[in-house]
Formats: sequence, structure tokens, C-alpha cells
Amino acid sequence: MTDPAARSVGHDGGAGARSIPELLAAGEAALAAGRYREAAECLEPVADAMPDHVPLVRMAATAWQLAGQRSRARAVLTRVTDRAIDVLSANDAHALGAQLLDVGAPDRGLYCFTQVARSLPNHPAVLGALAGARRAQGELDDAWRLVQRATTADRQNPVLWLTAAQVRHGQGQLDEALKLLKKAESLRPSHPPTRLQRALTRLLAGASTYGWGDFEHRGLPSLPTGRTPWRGEPLDGRSILVVFEQGIGDLFHFLRFVPLLTGHGAGRIVVEAPRSAVSLLQASGFDAVPVGEAPSTDFAVPVLSLPLHLGTDKATYGDLVPYLRTGAAVDVPAPTAVPTPVSSAPATREGPTPLRRRLGLVLRGNPNFLATNLRDIGNEWLGTLQSIPNVDWVWLQLGEAPPEKFHCEKPKLSEIWLETALLLQSIDGIVSVDTGLAHLAGAMGLPVWVLLPFSPDWRWGLQGESTPWYPSATLVRQPAPRDWGEAIARLSHLLDQPGRERR
Repeated sequence: MTDPAARSVGHDGGAGARSIPELLAAGEAALAAGRYREAAECLEPVADAMPDHVPLVRMAATAWQLAGQRSRARAVLTRVTDRAIDVLSANDAHALGAQLLDVGAPDRGLYCFTQVARSLPNHPAVLGALAGARRAQGELDDAWRLVQRATTADRQNPVLWLTAAQVRHGQGQLDEALKLLKKAESLRPSHPPTRLQRALTRLLAGASTYGWGDFEHRGLPSLPTGRTPWRGEPLDGRSILVVFEQGIGDLFHFLRFVPLLTGHGAGRIVVEAPRSAVSLLQASGFDAVPVGEAPSTDFAVPVLSLPLHLGTDKATYGDLVPYLRTGAAVDVPAPTAVPTPVSSAPATREGPTPLRRRLGLVLRGNPNFLATNLRDIGNEWLGTLQSIPNVDWVWLQLGEAPPEKFHCEKPKLSEIWLETALLLQSIDGIVSVDTGLAHLAGAMGLPVWVLLPFSPDWRWGLQGESTPWYPSATLVRQPAPRDWGEAIARLSHLLDQPGRERR
């Protein structure tokens, strides 16, 4: 058998075939230099050639994570789990499982931890790991039972108390989650992930100064050199750069706070955005530039830090919606009445004639999102959606052709956000999971029905069909973990109600 370390493999970097040792050396050098994508492209074939060498596999996945490609890291680790899990040591399987959770593959992580539990069935750390995987799968009651066993066996491990708090957060038991976080904090003070979890729990209950304060532990973006970090002091006519971070949906959500900088005396406010969104922001009146191309400014502030430093406390500024615009007036026909079929039978009831709508449909979001398994909706639900009356669906799943048997319109969805916004103006609203498109529609003041998992992202709260962030949004929640059937049934009922047409 050929030694994997001596094999030559193709490499997309243009240097032709290189041996495993050459790729490993190049990958390690690129990783040390911060060239994460280059490192990942070198290290991935090494991981594929040596799947039972867990440190190398995890290094390749880490490089993809640092490059912002969680989905690629997920694929690397998943392949290794499929091929080598049965021959790994308990320590390697546990480490691999932990990283699988970090990249959003809880099913594979659970498989790794289950392998470990065969030899260590009552070990508190293993029970805690199993609980974390169950929580990430939406199996919250099972997760709670496991983490209770873990904390009973080891009451001094802050990791277990943090896991317990995350499970209670997922169950909507926010007060108890905060108590558990206090215990974790007492055992490991000033731990950023604990503080971040406390932020998410507090913000799920509603915007607050305490929540925004803890949210600073999310991992702040680097500010461009030469800019003073802004902490809320008067700007006195000086310039400030609003720095992009996280996802496009976060940017669309938090842009509402940017004009408030004028009240602090900003002379010029420059907003960083992905190149694909710059034209939309400019059409909306923002002084927007692509990420990395900002002019010199006096101050800089991460966009998600604006509520804290502006001192907004509980204010959500939904009254500023719409704050994203295309700059173009689009003549959108009103929803049409469904023709009444000719029949000799008498009408069974009186009521308004139902309106037929053209609604965009988005079932999946960015694959680099951590909880894709809970947020995204599979195509197995298309038939149920198709049965909703008086809706003509418009397929808005970027990069995916409409399913063969799913009748819908097929407009070309652009990767340029201004063109996407123009498309949204031409229809009657969208039905979407929690994605950037949902935030775009909300920020434009267009009707959007947001399908939410049982344990939603912090900004949507725990209850109700409305949100103070977007007055035109209707929230459609799972009544129980992973229950899309009842959520879609609720969506059908909401769409059938009079007055749900374009607002």
C-alpha cells in the first residue's frame, strides 16, 4: 500500500501536483501568516488522505472556519467522521465531536460523543457533550436530562453550567438560564462565551442596555488602523466609519441606527458593506463603500455596537422603517380577486373574495450559518406549501433551480442586493426563514412572513406574531422543536386572513 504521506495530489493553487508533506508545509505556513483560505485549500487534501490523523483534520477545518467558510469546514469534518470514527481514540473522537458542533453538524457530533460514551457512560464531560449535541439538534428535553446528570456529578465545571444555561435558553426558560449563567460566571469570571450567552438570553427577552453591554463579547471586528474607537462621546463634526461585521442580515437590521450618529454630532458617516450591497445602501441615502475601501475617518465603530454606544436601551426604532429603498418607483399591481367558479350550487357562506398573491419563497439561508439544521426547511415541505390557497409562489432560493414538481415562477434572483430589492418591490411579499432576504423585506417595509424555529435568534423574541423591529413582518413560529408542519399550517391560516395583503 502506498504511504499517504508520500502521495502526490492535485492542487487548485496552480502549482500542479504536490505531495502530502509539501501541502502540509505550505498549509501550515499560510495558516501562520493568516492566509486562511490558502491554508485550507492546502490542508484539505491532507485531511482527506489521512482521515485518522485528527489533529491534521481539525487543522484543515479550522482554516476553513477562520476563512469564514463554516460549511467547508463542516464538509471536511463530516467526511472524516464517515470514514474513520470507528478507529479513533476516545480523546480524538471527543475533540472531533466538539468541533463538529462548532461548525453546525450536531448529528455527526452526537455520533462521535456516543462512541465515547460507550467506554465512559457516566463521565460528566461526556454527558455534557451529549447534552450540547442534543440541544443543537433541537432535542431540548433530552438535552436537559443529560445536563442535569452532568451537573449533579460535577458541580465545579463551568462548561457544564454554561451548557445547562444554553439548554434552558432553548426551552425559553430565560430566568433560569440567567441563574445558571451566574453560576458559570462565578466559576469562570469574565469568560467571553458565557458573557455572550448572557447577552443572547437577555436580548431574547427584549432590547436592553445590559444585553447590548454583554453583546460586546461576541468577538469584535478589527477596526481599520488610524481610527479612534468610538464609545459614544460627542463627535463635534468629525467623521466616523461604521464597520461591517457578521452577516448581511445583521447589517440590514442595524442600519436603522446609523442616522442616529448625526445626533451625536457626526460630520460624515461612512458605512462599510459587502460590495454586493453598496449600490442598495447608496440608493437608500447612505454614504456606503465596499469593505476595505473606506476613506480615512476620525472614528470607527462596529455596526452591531451602535445600540450600546448610542445609549438606545430598549429602543428598536421601528418607526424609521423603511430605511432601505431602491430609489425607483415600481408600479405593483394590487393582489387580484380569485375568480368565483360558475356553479348552480348556492354559496355556503358569505365573506370577502380571497385575494391571490405573488409571494417569494426562501427555505434556506447562508450555509455558513451555525444552526442551519434548525433554521432551514427541506424540500419535503414543498407540497404542503403548494397546497396553500391563492398563492402564486416566486422561487427566490439563490443558486437553486425550482424543484421539478413545484409549480412557481422562476425570476432570476441577482447577487446584487439592489436588483434583489427591485424584485421584491414587484411582488406582494415574501415567505422566508430567518435570512438576509427577510431582513431586506422588513427594512423596506414590505410584507414578510418569517418562519422561525422553536428557539429563534435573539432578535425575534419568544412570543407573538409581530416584532418591534419590522412593522411589516409577521412571525410564524414552530409550536414545538422541529415542527415545521404546524408552523406551515399557521402560515396558511395567516395568509387566508383578510387584510394580509400588501401593507
